[in-house]
Amino acid sequence: MRRTLRVLSTSAPALLAAALAFHFAMTLSYLTPQNPLKLRFARLIDGYMHPFLQQNWHLFAPDPITDTRVLMVACRLRQPDGGATETGWIDITTPYWEAHLDDRLGPAARLGRSVTGAARLIYSADPTSLQMAKKLEEHRARAQAGGGGPEAPEEQVVDRLRDEVKKEQDAGFQLGKIVLERAASAHCDSLFGPNRTAAVRMRMAVLKFPRFSRRDLPDSRGAMTYYDFDWAPVQAVAPLGAAAGDDRRPPVALRAAALEER
Repeated sequence: MRRTLRVLSTSAPALLAAALAFHFAMTLSYLTPQNPLKLRFARLIDGYMHPFLQQNWHLFAPDPITDTRVLMVACRLRQPDGGATETGWIDITTPYWEAHLDDRLGPAARLGRSVTGAARLIYSADPTSLQMAKKLEEHRARAQAGGGGPEAPEEQVVDRLRDEVKKEQDAGFQLGKIVLERAASAHCDSLFGPNRTAAVRMRMAVLKFPRFSRRDLPDSRGAMTYYDFDWAPVQAVAPLGAAAGDDRRPPVALRAAALEER
């Protein structure tokens, strides 16, 4: 017993140091810009970091925020006569942030970030990944223009890296699309009652601020762009009240319902 304790006490610092070294190495790999080594071990790195250790460098981003993004939802409702009607666009982002200002410890900010983060997965591709994909395509085109013959090993590596970049982009798009469709379903059920919605649709409005040279102008004078998603079947999801931790309709549903009744 004493020998076992002695071995453990002797090896514990080394084991702890190895565990910390592994953790910080994985975290550093996760946070670095896209590169061939990161793409090669993407499954291992993401499997270790997700979901409890996920993080990003937005707090220290060199580029300040240049736009405001607002998500809206439209619902296609079933009618008693068998027909369907489509509602107007309902802002579901602004009420979340207003609810967060009223209650800093409430769930509004967490719910709002999950929805806006999903939209960014679809419309905000990693610039490093896009640049890498472009370079790989150019490299491949030059190799094909150089003549035939068996494919060189480095060309096979280029193909694998290009496939990894595309796989990462497709995975982000699909994840964002699923989250938005589920969020839209929850909001339509909250606004108009369960089992009334047949299909949902999301729209993202992006207001780009006036440039620094026109900083005297209000934000509303910036350029507004709309991105519309396709209609999608409604999904069975937990009500927003359950996500908020109680049975009351959350502020986003209350405000949106009031706007719809006007």
